[in-house]
Amino acid sequence: MKTEESKSGSSEVKYNWFQKYTIIFISSLCSVVYATILCTGAIIHSWYQGIKGENNLKPPDIEVRSHGYVPRQAFQDMKSLKASRDLQYYLQVLGLDLEEYDVTTSDGYILVLHHIIDPKETKEQRDLRKPVFMQHGLLSCSGNFIASGQNSLAYYFHEQGKDVWMGNNRSWFRARHATIKGNLYNSELYWKWGMKELAYQDLPAMIETVMSMKPKHDKLTLFGHLQGGLQSFLMLLNPNFSFIHEKIDLFVPLAPAIYPGQLFYTRSFIKILVKLPKSLWTMIFGFCAMLRNLCLVRDTIAQTWLFGKLSYYMFKFLFGWTGRNWGSDKLVWHILFIFNMSYVSVQLMQYYLANFAPGGFVEMLQPKETYFNGDHYSVNTYKSNDAKMAFPYHISWFGQTCKVPILIFTGDDDYLVDGKRLVSHMQHYEPGYIEGQNFKHFNIPTYNHLDICWAEDVIGTVGYEVCKEWEQLEGRGEEGVNEKRVSSETPDM
Repeated sequence: MKTEESKSGSSEVKYNWFQKYTIIFISSLCSVVYATILCTGAIIHSWYQGIKGENNLKPPDIEVRSHGYVPRQAFQDMKSLKASRDLQYYLQVLGLDLEEYDVTTSDGYILVLHHIIDPKETKEQRDLRKPVFMQHGLLSCSGNFIASGQNSLAYYFHEQGKDVWMGNNRSWFRARHATIKGNLYNSELYWKWGMKELAYQDLPAMIETVMSMKPKHDKLTLFGHLQGGLQSFLMLLNPNFSFIHEKIDLFVPLAPAIYPGQLFYTRSFIKILVKLPKSLWTMIFGFCAMLRNLCLVRDTIAQTWLFGKLSYYMFKFLFGWTGRNWGSDKLVWHILFIFNMSYVSVQLMQYYLANFAPGGFVEMLQPKETYFNGDHYSVNTYKSNDAKMAFPYHISWFGQTCKVPILIFTGDDDYLVDGKRLVSHMQHYEPGYIEGQNFKHFNIPTYNHLDICWAEDVIGTVGYEVCKEWEQLEGRGEEGVNEKRVSSETPDM
């Protein structure tokens, strides 16, 4: 059988022509039915809550948590602002601009790297800015960091004199490859990737590209939101990437998806997916892009008010998330949703939601009762297969491979991932990390899974703390230089 892999040198495809298109046809129908059921349920759920009067959101007490930061109007001229899929449009509205670079991974995937610039600056001025690299979460993209305008982390860091770069994983909103030809959306070969490829191919390639364009700097700060945090942890744990570790002066995971939270026990759609055997996963979702029909809907109606409404209903129904921390302007909410529903592989989603995926997210789920009595992050908890987990709780991950300073931010109302268990692991089982020195963590009241990046006061809760850490790092750096200078000037006795 002639396979697609002959063009790339990879292993052979699993399905012949007939099997391939039969599965594509069946999974297309099944995924449409699945998405329709979820969407209908989300609408009914929202209407029911409205009848009960539960859709009125209680405003957050931002004075308590945001260090005095007063949220700004997201964009100066909200009246003329339009909903657009063009990320550059929003940067230009902010008086900035966006550069786009293609980055090709060693396995041939063409990624999109975004760079925020001030068009009034010269190249020499930009070269002096310290590089900051921000990696998005699952089903998202680089726009996640700038879509809330003047209240976004990317905008704030640029204001603070940093050079902000934002990565996009393979497939993004457009599938591209250097060697695989034909219809990539139906290519079994193109979609044969999961979490390790994102961590060991995409992330290093983008970081290397950023540093190649920053000759005056030898280190950058790495941000990882949700899945971006997971990618980054995996890369930092791998000693083969020590040459990348040396180029990172600070790692900032934002609600990283390391351990699963109690939502896996309280949401029916998650519980159903977890129990599905691999054969049913293939029949319902195929072997290419996960729920491609939703991605196509996004491409078609993203700029309409309907997309914003449906997205909010869906997120609230599936995960219990609300926009209480996103500000009062619903147009901003809509813009936030526009930069979601990017293409991801079925294999990647199996890492999170399939119990047959070896070393997957579900394997690290703790017994249900432990999430309600606090035992899920207790040092006394034990699971028999702990050593086989992707992130064993009782075993050090880093050893001597990496000691990049880590600053973790978690949300107190985030039940999709277990931030407390991650922090507890770092406190008790990573002897190379000392709390208050090269490891710090902040838990933000009332923040859910997305608020770590979307909240209108995120500059005060996250941005301020990161800037304080940068100041301390720069101070320690100057002390080190002075110590070396004194040592070199001291005469031999």
